Amino acid sequence: MNEETTPTPGPDDQQIVPAEQQLAPNTGNNVRASWNFSLHDVRVNMAHCSPERRKLLIDSFLWAIDPRHPVTLAEFADAVGYDKTTVARIFQGKYTGPDGKRLDVPEKMAKGAREFLARQKKRFAGREEFVLTPTAQRIWTLLHLARESHTVAFVLGPSHIGKTWALENYAVQNNHGSTPYIRMKAASGLGGMVRAIASSVGVSDKGNTAQLIAYIKRAISPEMLLIFDELHLLMYTYRLSSFFACLEVIREIHDETGCGMALCGTQLLMEKIKGGQHTEMEQLVRRGVHKLILPSMPSKGDLEKILHRNGLDLPAKKTEIVVKGVVEKPYDLLKQLAKVEGLLAITERIRYAQRLAAKREQEIAWDHFVAADLLIKSNAQPEALWD
Repeated sequence: MNEETTPTPGPDDQQIVPAEQQLAPNTGNNVRASWNFSLHDVRVNMAHCSPERRKLLIDSFLWAIDPRHPVTLAEFADAVGYDKTTVARIFQGKYTGPDGKRLDVPEKMAKGAREFLARQKKRFAGREEFVLTPTAQRIWTLLHLARESHTVAFVLGPSHIGKTWALENYAVQNNHGSTPYIRMKAASGLGGMVRAIASSVGVSDKGNTAQLIAYIKRAISPEMLLIFDELHLLMYTYRLSSFFACLEVIREIHDETGCGMALCGTQLLMEKIKGGQHTEMEQLVRRGVHKLILPSMPSKGDLEKILHRNGLDLPAKKTEIVVKGVVEKPYDLLKQLAKVEGLLAITERIRYAQRLAAKREQEIAWDHFVAADLLIKSNAQPEALWD
């Protein structure tokens, strides 16, 4: 059959009904409602397709429903050059030939999906160019180990050292469809956590907690790696027991699906888990064979990588820059910013310095960085209303 031919209904059209259809009717205007099926349903409905093409569409589905970069079914259909109805029929296992036999994903659609994912990932990464620093490489190595061994790994460290940056880009660049990234919110409790997991693994977040947990387990397969970021935020809830209930559900999901997991947060997360008077918590810690304790501040090696990517070399310790009468040692400035404010404060000054250099039609240099620092600091000072 020519891949442009409109498929005819198959004999099992009435049998392949999305299991969650009653939970997520396509009546809303949000992105998730436009994809009116779950990850489990997609896997079942497309089981007859070739592994490579099935994976392409599953990856596209999971990318599109991710709230960080949402894409409706209609937008995806436009991107791959097909009408929405045909695309939906493929995901539902209803794309058939004249003889009623279900067909594989057309080559043209597979090519379109491949290009769609490449464009989307490039656009997402373009928000802030990722640099594989030594710290990020250590995180990525740990995530690889957790995926390969189907175990729980812990990534622990303070904020603003590039932890989330590395986790998000790993999820994007390393088989997104099999690496859901789940970011926790403060005081979300068990229900909020379960809905966040459900959304990340292609399950509608409509329904009660018990239903969603069951659907989540069906959606997850052993080769997947679930990345939980900012997990320590679950501690800030109105009931202390809710935090431990969340971790027990995470342990349960791991035990029943056999997938890899990365539990990421501050050092306080591990202290809280170890302090829990629950046998389940001890079991969770023991499952965490791989643990990565990150430094308290960005390393010099991390900064060298980031600076080099942006046209700067690490300054010598004695180098001095004079800007508007202010004498500054860039090396000491970098070290102070890394220690007190973290990586974001440095990358934002680099971005500001690039704007100053471009405005002056110059190559970025340390005088631009120092000038950017002075401007940022001056904005943080209240303006005198009277002389």
